Amino acid sequence: MAYNSYFANVVTRLIFLLATFIGLAYLLVNTSRFFTIVFVSSLAIIQIISLFYFLNKTNRNLARFLLLLTKEDTSVIAWKDRVELTFQGLHHSFKKVNEEISRIKLENEKGSILLQNVIDHIQTGIFVSDEHGLIEQVNDEALRIFDLHRFSQLEELNQVRDGLADAFSKLRYDSGNIIHFKVNSNDQVPVLVRVSSFTLGDKELKLYSLQSIKNELEANEIESWQKLTRVLAHEISNSVTPISTLGSGIHRKLVQAKKDKRGEMQLPAGVASDLLQSAELIESRSNALVDFTEHYKNFTRLPVPVPEKVEVSGFFENLGLFFREDMESLKMQIEVQVAEPDLYVWVDRGLLEQAFINLFRNSMEAMKGQGKGNITLNAFHQNKRVVMELSDNGPGIPLDIQAMVFIPFFTTKPTGTGIGMSIVRKIIIMSGGSIKFSSEPGSGTRFSMDLPALF
Repeated sequence: MAYNSYFANVVTRLIFLLATFIGLAYLLVNTSRFFTIVFVSSLAIIQIISLFYFLNKTNRNLARFLLLLTKEDTSVIAWKDRVELTFQGLHHSFKKVNEEISRIKLENEKGSILLQNVIDHIQTGIFVSDEHGLIEQVNDEALRIFDLHRFSQLEELNQVRDGLADAFSKLRYDSGNIIHFKVNSNDQVPVLVRVSSFTLGDKELKLYSLQSIKNELEANEIESWQKLTRVLAHEISNSVTPISTLGSGIHRKLVQAKKDKRGEMQLPAGVASDLLQSAELIESRSNALVDFTEHYKNFTRLPVPVPEKVEVSGFFENLGLFFREDMESLKMQIEVQVAEPDLYVWVDRGLLEQAFINLFRNSMEAMKGQGKGNITLNAFHQNKRVVMELSDNGPGIPLDIQAMVFIPFFTTKPTGTGIGMSIVRKIIIMSGGSIKFSSEPGSGTRFSMDLPALF
């Protein structure tokens, strides 16, 4: 009925307007009553204005509704009566749209609350900053790591440690960075930080993820010391036990020796020979223990790296020259594969050569006597880093000792020192990289080193 009354209202207004125009025309033709003509003309103008106002009323309401939508204000129901005076169907549509917008807004609020609770629950600190250092989002774990109650600007990190804000702003994207700083306990807290960037609307944002690795490092340190202690105890025991046994034998034989009239010991020829041999063995094992100690000191006294720009292709070529004659004599081959001609790493050249020489020697020793030995040197970009690989087609590393490859002083070679692979790993870590290997018995071994790139 509301729709019909609106139609009747429009038709009625048009009829009255038409009658007014007819009357005005009649007066203009048949009479000369000035004031009557003015009155009827004014009446016609008023009717026209009223008609346009009535017709535009719905448009005005719709415009106001859309304006309220842009302000996320859905109070359109408050002016329900105004809409009902035009179209009942339009009000119904407005109401449905309003309900849908309210539902979407409620779902967005629920999603926002859920997301905030999720990021507050995880054990990784997260915060987002814009190009001006303003913090857009931060979770509870990040506040706990920084020991802050609030965090609205990157500059506030200087309260934790002088220059910390600048250190965060200069971090490289998509790479692991370890930052140390002190909190109220005055303990150094090592934090692993990763950074990524993304665009949200017209803003360039940085996403920082923080993970305190203090407990992990302490646990790994304890485990490393336990492994090192076991190896040291084993090596020392191997040297001290025969020395102790030989010393006890020498003491027993001397006690059993007979003395002459002057009180001097008389040793039979066979006993003297045994004592001499025991002394030689004691000296030999003592020298071996001294050598072992020297190797330990060499392992713990690597020089501080002095990074420089190193071209990977040239580095591999020089490395091949070191072993060319040895490999030719053993009928082995070397293959170099560098993905890009201008591939550079930022490392200490001498230390990196030492690491690769150790890997090279291990591969050559592993492939001795198997016929066609092959060593492949490979390098390529990956995640803004450079991966350098050395692989061979040797017998591989037995599964039962793969977990002990990098343990200092562990070796399966009769004349090995057990520090070669430990030194390799230490050099790579000191160079800002990481090292891993994959090996299948009978299918060879591949060592992969992730190192800082230089573009």
